[in-house]
Amino acid sequence: MIFLSIGAGKNNISAQLASDIFDQIASFAGYGFNKSHAAAYALVCYQTAWLKANYPHEFMAASMTLDHGNTDKLAVFRQDCRQNQIDVLPPI
Repeated sequence: MIFLSIGAGKNNISAQLASDIFDQIASFAGYGFNKSHAAAYALVCYQTAWLKANYPHEFMAASMTLDHGNTDKLAVFRQDCRQNQIDVLPPI
Protein backbone atom coordinates (compact mmCIF):
# COMPACT_ATOMS: atom_id res chain seq x y z
CA MET A 1 0.00 0.00 0.00
CA ILE A 2 2.59 2.46 -1.14
CA PHE A 3 -0.03 4.96 -2.30
CA LEU A 4 -1.48 4.98 1.22
CA SER A 5 1.79 5.86 2.93
CA ILE A 6 2.71 8.46 0.30
CA GLY A 7 -0.70 10.14 0.49
CA ALA A 8 -0.69 10.03 4.28
CA GLY A 9 2.80 11.55 4.43
CA LYS A 10 1.79 14.42 2.15
CA ASN A 11 -1.10 15.21 4.50
CA ASN A 12 0.84 14.87 7.78
CA ILE A 13 -0.97 11.66 8.75
CA SER A 14 0.96 8.74 10.19
CA ALA A 15 1.16 5.59 8.11
CA GLN A 16 -0.41 3.63 10.99
CA LEU A 17 -3.42 5.96 11.22
CA ALA A 18 -3.85 5.86 7.44
CA SER A 19 -3.70 2.07 7.54
CA ASP A 20 -6.27 1.92 10.36
CA ILE A 21 -8.64 4.21 8.46
CA PHE A 22 -8.18 2.15 5.30
CA ASP A 23 -8.95 -1.06 7.22
CA GLN A 24 -12.16 0.48 8.61
CA ILE A 25 -13.27 1.52 5.14
CA ALA A 26 -12.42 -1.91 3.71
CA SER A 27 -14.40 -3.72 6.41
CA PHE A 28 -17.39 -1.43 5.81
CA ALA A 29 -17.35 -2.41 2.14
CA GLY A 30 -18.32 -5.94 3.19
CA TYR A 31 -21.76 -4.84 4.38
CA GLY A 32 -22.07 -1.22 3.25
CA PHE A 33 -23.33 -2.13 -0.19
CA ASN A 34 -25.88 -4.56 1.22
CA LYS A 35 -27.14 -1.95 3.68
CA SER A 36 -27.59 0.76 1.05
CA HIS A 37 -29.09 -1.72 -1.40
CA ALA A 38 -31.58 -2.86 1.24
CA ALA A 39 -32.57 0.74 1.98
CA ALA A 40 -33.12 1.50 -1.70
CA TYR A 41 -35.08 -1.72 -2.20
CA ALA A 42 -37.22 -0.94 0.86
CA LEU A 43 -38.14 2.41 -0.68
CA VAL A 44 -39.14 0.73 -3.95
CA CYS A 45 -41.24 -1.79 -2.00
CA TYR A 46 -42.97 0.99 -0.07
CA GLN A 47 -43.74 2.92 -3.27
CA THR A 48 -45.03 -0.23 -4.97
CA ALA A 49 -47.27 -1.12 -2.03
CA TRP A 50 -48.62 2.43 -1.91
CA LEU A 51 -49.44 2.39 -5.62
CA LYS A 52 -51.12 -1.01 -5.35
CA ALA A 53 -53.19 0.11 -2.35
CA ASN A 54 -54.21 3.49 -3.77
CA TYR A 55 -54.42 2.75 -7.50
CA PRO A 56 -55.12 -1.00 -7.72
CA HIS A 57 -56.60 -1.02 -11.24
CA GLU A 58 -53.81 1.05 -12.72
CA PHE A 59 -51.18 -0.90 -10.80
CA MET A 60 -52.44 -4.24 -12.05
CA ALA A 61 -52.78 -2.97 -15.62
CA ALA A 62 -49.20 -1.68 -15.55
CA SER A 63 -47.89 -4.88 -13.95
CA MET A 64 -49.63 -7.10 -16.48
CA THR A 65 -48.44 -4.92 -19.36
CA LEU A 66 -44.86 -4.95 -18.10
CA ASP A 67 -44.79 -8.74 -17.77
CA HIS A 68 -47.09 -9.63 -20.66
CA GLY A 69 -44.65 -12.27 -21.91
CA ASN A 70 -44.33 -14.07 -18.58
CA THR A 71 -47.31 -16.40 -18.24
CA ASP A 72 -46.33 -17.42 -14.70
CA LYS A 73 -46.47 -13.83 -13.49
CA LEU A 74 -49.65 -13.16 -15.46
CA ALA A 75 -51.33 -16.05 -13.67
CA VAL A 76 -50.34 -14.57 -10.30
CA PHE A 77 -51.59 -11.13 -11.36
CA ARG A 78 -54.85 -12.64 -12.61
CA GLN A 79 -55.40 -14.39 -9.28
CA ASP A 80 -54.67 -11.13 -7.46
CA CYS A 81 -57.23 -9.38 -9.64
CA ARG A 82 -59.84 -12.02 -8.81
CA GLN A 83 -59.18 -11.67 -5.07
CA ASN A 84 -59.55 -7.89 -5.30
CA GLN A 85 -62.63 -7.89 -7.57
CA ILE A 86 -60.76 -6.31 -10.49
CA ASP A 87 -62.21 -7.34 -13.84
CA VAL A 88 -59.68 -8.40 -16.46
CA LEU A 89 -61.00 -7.94 -19.97
CA PRO A 90 -59.61 -9.78 -23.00
CA PRO A 91 -57.64 -7.80 -25.58
CA ILE A 92 -59.67 -6.12 -28.27
